[in-house]
Amino acid sequence: MNPALNAYRNVHLWLLIPFVIIILGFLPTYWLQFSSAPWRHHLHGLTATAWFVLLIAQPYLVTRGHVRQHRLFGMLALVLAGGVIVSGLGAIPYNLVNERLPETARYGLSFLDLVLVPGFAAAVVMAVVSAKRPDDHARWMISTVFWAVSPGLFRLLLVPMFIIGVADVDATVPWVLGSTGVVNILVLGFLMLRERRAHPAYLLAAVGSLVLLIPMQIGQAEWWRAVANALFKI
Repeated sequence: MNPALNAYRNVHLWLLIPFVIIILGFLPTYWLQFSSAPWRHHLHGLTATAWFVLLIAQPYLVTRGHVRQHRLFGMLALVLAGGVIVSGLGAIPYNLVNERLPETARYGLSFLDLVLVPGFAAAVVMAVVSAKRPDDHARWMISTVFWAVSPGLFRLLLVPMFIIGVADVDATVPWVLGSTGVVNILVLGFLMLRERRAHPAYLLAAVGSLVLLIPMQIGQAEWWRAVANALFKI
């Protein structure tokens, strides 16, 4: 086994944390309403879940010498990543007409999706490009977590608001989104300090996380509303 892979021997255990966050975050709005969810939610939810399961399995396999299985599952992961990207982008027009959300939130969250999904796609592409460089490949794969975990973490952080009966949940959304971005940036900062290197994968994910601080402001911007309406023909 490549000695460089020893550093990732227990990464699969750490990856369980964001996986649990995503499952719990989407528990009320997807998993507990599975039978009544529209097909587009299933396409995104199931491909994303399967992708994450493979993301957890991959470092376990390769660090234990199962290179052939790692490569086989890697090809399957590419197919699943394509499903996540297509279904994620495809959901944006539906979000823009979701009357359960305030108008500003509709446009703001749609802008956020238009950053997170391409960011995830870029990280996957770079992971493929760097497949023969284990350290770079691993970091790009790990960075996909930060593009994928934000929607689940945001929803999970909203749960206490409902439990304690916050009167105006909509008013707390910008704060919860901002907190999600701060958590991402702090974890990425810790990784860069620990490795004593600001890897481009982590830097790109940190820049993407900054958008979590301003989606409601973007949602109020007339220029973005005009672009979104034209882009998605609303």
